[in-house]
Amino acid sequence: MSRLAALALWLGAAVSLGAQQDPWLDWKKAAAAAYGQKDYAGFRDCLRKMAAVTPAHPQVVYKLAAAEALAGSPEQALAGLRRYAALGLVRSVEADPDFASLRGRPELAEILRRIEENKKPVSHSEVAFTLPAGLLTEDIAYDSVSRCFYVSSIHKRKILRIDPGGAVSDFIGEGRDDVWGIMALAVDSERRVLWASTSALPQSAGYRSVDEGRSAVLRYDLASGKLQKRYDPAPGERHSFGDMSVDAAGNVVVSDSFGPVYTIRRDRDVLEALVPAGVFTSAQTPATAPDGRVFVSDYGRGIGIVDPATHAVSWLAAPEDLALTGIDGLYRAGQTMIAVQNGTDPQRVIRLHLDPALRRVIRWEIIERNTPPLDEPTHGVFVGKDFYYIGHSGWDEWTDEGPRKPEATAKPSLILRTTGRP
Repeated sequence: MSRLAALALWLGAAVSLGAQQDPWLDWKKAAAAAYGQKDYAGFRDCLRKMAAVTPAHPQVVYKLAAAEALAGSPEQALAGLRRYAALGLVRSVEADPDFASLRGRPELAEILRRIEENKKPVSHSEVAFTLPAGLLTEDIAYDSVSRCFYVSSIHKRKILRIDPGGAVSDFIGEGRDDVWGIMALAVDSERRVLWASTSALPQSAGYRSVDEGRSAVLRYDLASGKLQKRYDPAPGERHSFGDMSVDAAGNVVVSDSFGPVYTIRRDRDVLEALVPAGVFTSAQTPATAPDGRVFVSDYGRGIGIVDPATHAVSWLAAPEDLALTGIDGLYRAGQTMIAVQNGTDPQRVIRLHLDPALRRVIRWEIIERNTPPLDEPTHGVFVGKDFYYIGHSGWDEWTDEGPRKPEATAKPSLILRTTGRP
């Protein structure tokens, strides 16, 4: 997710610390310090601790291979790079000075060929809808009653509706209800409600720097488009409510890009913390389970599992060839999950098959990888057995500071469709 890449940069992220901070984050910070001091033995020691907890974390795998090379263990370094290649990701190993000691070795040449193969496109999607250019789309939701889709626009500060015939109109017009950029959407079809989140982002039209760090959750009536309620955090707090979901009981879960996760329980109707800051590096889309557990994609770590009773966080186990970082959108249907990874290289959409307890990924496959429509994919939604998702969001057209890139050409946003589950 380009808008949050700075929050998840390896060895450079400023993590908001909290009482429940995971030792993994401490090891990450210590690894950064050791590397900066050229203490390569200490660098390797920290990464080994991290690898014991997250063996398939791509940055851990890659940096541990680098640590082995810097510490004078070439065979271990080569083994680590083979593990990285097996993750299906790309990295400019040949240009990395940390691996200078391996250059010229035939084993390295073979690994580089395997990494190059990871660039090959994979495509199992088709274009379902094409939207106007310049929207900077972020999220998509679906109402099973009206059979309408809803799409959020950050730049135009509005919500679009796509009717069953494919016609596009405004559900909420530009800037109505004093909103900033519209981020997340979630439909509660049973209760005829559309939930949305809004955040002051510099890519939004009319952005004012005085609003930096302001965010709110909105509840709209699906039939009339009337704003029913606005949930604002305490004055002076900095938030960016970026992603959300609603469970079968009508409870809402909202993630904050600054780390916390919030909930609006139907019986309480107030915005309250579910997971405090310091647990997640950059919380993204939450997905709910029938037993009330919440899966939260952490952009820099993987997929956390939140126990709603204790608020404790565990982590979804995965095969050693599956990288679960860089996930922007995460969606569950039965024992299947779809993850939209715009923080990996190459960007991709993957399907995860979980065990009956929903605690471990038992197998996975790529739905889409490194194709033109995937240009900055963001969020999606299950509709029956199909999965619809935003392929070209437009994030690549904007600078982090807000202005559109001078060389950027505005391209239409795409809604892609694929078979989401067996």
